[in-house]
Amino acid sequence: MKQTDFQRRQFLLGAAAVMTAPLLPGMAKAASDNFPDRPVKIIVPFSPGGPTDLMARTIGKPLSEDLKQAVIVYNKPGGGGAIALGEVRNAAADGYTLAFPSIQAVTNPALRSDFPFDMEHDFTGVTVVGYIAHILVVKADFPAKTLKEFVAMAKAKPEAYSYGSSGNGSSGNLAMEMFKDRAGITVTHVPYRGSGPAVQDMLAGQIQIMFLDTTTAIPLLQSKKLRALAIAPAKRVSVLPDVPTIAEQGYPGFDIHAWYGLLARAGTPQSIIQKIYRSTKKSLQDPNVVKTFHSLGIEPGGNTPAEFNQLIKEDLVAWKGIVKKLNLKIE
Repeated sequence: MKQTDFQRRQFLLGAAAVMTAPLLPGMAKAASDNFPDRPVKIIVPFSPGGPTDLMARTIGKPLSEDLKQAVIVYNKPGGGGAIALGEVRNAAADGYTLAFPSIQAVTNPALRSDFPFDMEHDFTGVTVVGYIAHILVVKADFPAKTLKEFVAMAKAKPEAYSYGSSGNGSSGNLAMEMFKDRAGITVTHVPYRGSGPAVQDMLAGQIQIMFLDTTTAIPLLQSKKLRALAIAPAKRVSVLPDVPTIAEQGYPGFDIHAWYGLLARAGTPQSIIQKIYRSTKKSLQDPNVVKTFHSLGIEPGGNTPAEFNQLIKEDLVAWKGIVKKLNLKIE
């Protein structure tokens, strides 16, 4: 190529870049105004059938109707939620790929030194979709009828009792470790791969106590297979109004209320975040969604993106302090 041809080509490329640059903000605005013009993906970091999956699929239909685009739920379990979060972190910041994590998104950074994301800066909140209470349960024929009686039994026979959870670092594990610390008791942890096997061992008498989320616990309580001693949130839940809180049974300030929410990649235009938020909040007010949520023991969310981001920020600090105090670690 002649030198003059090369110079001419460079000039044309430079001119094209100059002409295109002013269009970029306008193009971004157009993309925001037209959102969504193709299907939206929600990535659930757990297997099908769990509370997160149920929530995502319950709001999927009304959300799709309001956005006028298909909303497709994908399950990407593994890595304590990191696989699903990674897919969103690596996607374009355009609102078409969303994560639907649980509160583990803020407990894992405190527990795992190898957790690969900065939850405050790699993602931005859309809204909390639902809150699920954790219930402290025992087998129906277990001798202790109240929380006070169980604590007395545990203190009388240190290390005689064991509790199950759906794994190290799970909400049930953290809730029990917090309660053990507050009550001054020793109860041995037996981690399982999911709450199902733990429940089976409880019914078989292999473990004595555990925290279960309401979606799992309610059917077992209704069938009289398990009995509730207390709930972890600071306030009683509407689906189990007669079950007292841990706080009101002598442990003031005890409050664990797991949230599940929608996250987008950081940098997603606020106009898109607000559009998804408004549609999600509208979906959470749908009578069929409310009925389904309440039947599963789920309290609908709907806080603003700013409020959700603040909650994430506060929870990251709070759980870091809790994990440090309890000397918990998962590698």
